[in-house]
Amino acid sequence: MKIVSDTNVIIDHLRNIPQATSLLEEVENGSFEGLISTITILELMAAPRMTEKRFKIIKTLIEMFEHVPVDERIATVAGRYLARYRASHGLEPMDAIIAATASTNEAVLFTLNTKHFKYIEGLAVINPYLVDQP
Repeated sequence: MKIVSDTNVIIDHLRNIPQATSLLEEVENGSFEGLISTITILELMAAPRMTEKRFKIIKTLIEMFEHVPVDERIATVAGRYLARYRASHGLEPMDAIIAATASTNEAVLFTLNTKHFKYIEGLAVINPYLVDQP
């Protein structure tokens, strides 16, 4: 299965949350084809108090994933999501780009904030920590 990991899952791994670590191990061993948005990289690198050690750890984590840059196609889909959902649901530009990254790559979005994305028509969104998700 192809997945796009939201930033919060990777941050949980850095905080030693076992479910997040298990998920990243599945990406590393090939059980999931892991994709990561340019936006997620930006969010991870923007962490306050970034030490050189932390930077290297994050760089290693990012390398486990296939990097999906924000191209014209993703930007167009994200813009359409914003036009449709920003006023009604409070969709933010960064979340729109992450959602568009998943949908344009026919991937499932793994996030802990399913409420930020579940209303986007056609987007498969799962909280990977919940076993009984469809």
